[in-house]
Amino acid sequence: MNRSLVVLLTALFTQGAWAEIHSIKAFLADPVTVLDEQGKQQRELAKKDAPTQPVPVLQYNQALDLVQVELAGQKVWLDTMDLRIEPPLNVVDLPCQGLTKSQAKDSRNNSTIGFGAGCNQ
Repeated sequence: MNRSLVVLLTALFTQGAWAEIHSIKAFLADPVTVLDEQGKQQRELAKKDAPTQPVPVLQYNQALDLVQVELAGQKVWLDTMDLRIEPPLNVVDLPCQGLTKSQAKDSRNNSTIGFGAGCNQ
């Protein structure tokens, strides 16, 4: 019994057990470029032929900003700019105090300017 408890606790607190599972929720580009692991174009996939169900991300190449997925039984690489991935892969926290506020010359700009909900400015 003690051995089973130790195995269970180890599994609960390992990094893999708490890792986020990223998945592609939407294909944004039409056509989507299918790449190899070096980032070279292999072929194009029409948006109408892309899966409509979420596709799990198998690997992420941060240096090239590519994700590996399985499409039609093949492992391929896709550019993250062509995809909507949930939860997002790269989230950058901006320090609110370091952001510049809009100046008086911006008063003629009719767009909404802000830093986001986290900054309260």
